[in-house]
Amino acid sequence: MSSRLEPVLAARVGEALGGATVVGERQAGGEPYTRVETDLVVEVLAGSGRHGTLTVVQMR
Repeated sequence: MSSRLEPVLAARVGEALGGATVVGERQAGGEPYTRVETDLVVEVLAGSGRHGTLTVVQMR
């Protein structure tokens, strides 16, 4: 299971995906998710360590 996004980032992602077309419902690792079609690109930095972290660098 992944952790929740910070509220400000979650709001920005929600706005960016607001008009996205839903193309299916799936499950990965026992967790449901909704697959959407979008041109959104998110660049992240992956941290290392016991609890891996992702830092959003840019969203376009």
